[in-house]
Amino acid sequence: MSNFPKNESGVAILTSMLVVTLGALIATNLMWQANLDLRRAETALATDQGLMYLQGAEAWAGEILRQDQLESPDSDHLGEKWAMQLSPIAVEGGLITGRLEDLQGRFNLNNLVTTQGEEDPVWRSVFERLLISLNLDPAIAGVAVDWLDADSLAGFPRGAEDAAYAGSNPPYRVPNSIITSPSELRAMFGLELQDYGRLLPYVTALPVGTQLNVNTASEYVLASLSNDISLAAAESMIREQRGFNGFIDINNTFERLLDQDLLPRINAVSQHFLLVASVSISNNQTTMYSLLQRDDSGIARSVFRSLGVE
Repeated sequence: MSNFPKNESGVAILTSMLVVTLGALIATNLMWQANLDLRRAETALATDQGLMYLQGAEAWAGEILRQDQLESPDSDHLGEKWAMQLSPIAVEGGLITGRLEDLQGRFNLNNLVTTQGEEDPVWRSVFERLLISLNLDPAIAGVAVDWLDADSLAGFPRGAEDAAYAGSNPPYRVPNSIITSPSELRAMFGLELQDYGRLLPYVTALPVGTQLNVNTASEYVLASLSNDISLAAAESMIREQRGFNGFIDINNTFERLLDQDLLPRINAVSQHFLLVASVSISNNQTTMYSLLQRDDSGIARSVFRSLGVE
């Protein structure tokens, strides 16, 4: 019985330590949750703020394109104001950058078919030459045509309709319609990731029948227009004839190089532009890709917009 008070005192001490430990754990957890809530609130606020800045960048791009339409309605080239990289601009809490690119300087994948959903052999030949110049398999053109055309017959010799995708995990079918983004290439049969990455900078997805602007096209796209234009010749044309101000006379430059069926499909003006704008606020960064379509009056509207990926 003489040890009972001492044991009771030890239990009391242990109980007190346990209570203090539990209190400390609860307090730490509450502080952690409070910090998480604060970070979530800061991130949400920064995201909303960033989206507003990106919408402002879109309005800025629209005004640049409207002014360009008023000043030079007959030509769009890389020497104009819209083609210049926007230097980083300080905004409240961070920075915003942006650039515009003429999408009509890329190959339009939807031109592989006509408005009736049939294969367009003229543009298919151009696409095959583009693939070859990029050291890619020209059979990809046949796969893309089958993805876009309205029928369910696999093209010869290496087309790909539903049967080619039935063994995928999960299996899927071809849409047999035009695409809204070149990222759909990743779903096409036989196109590896590295091939997709090489091809992506030179292709786009615009309405069927959209003309190609040779004033902004890369040397690879120019070389794809004809067997008579090598990659070296295309580079020379850009350097010596086009420069930053565009070709002086497109018809005179290309009429002896292109097939007569292709000549009417090139132009010097554009209606479709890609805005790439990024905003950094605190530790949060958001990038927006916006496809802008400019009408004849100069007004540009966003017809497709995505965050994070093109």
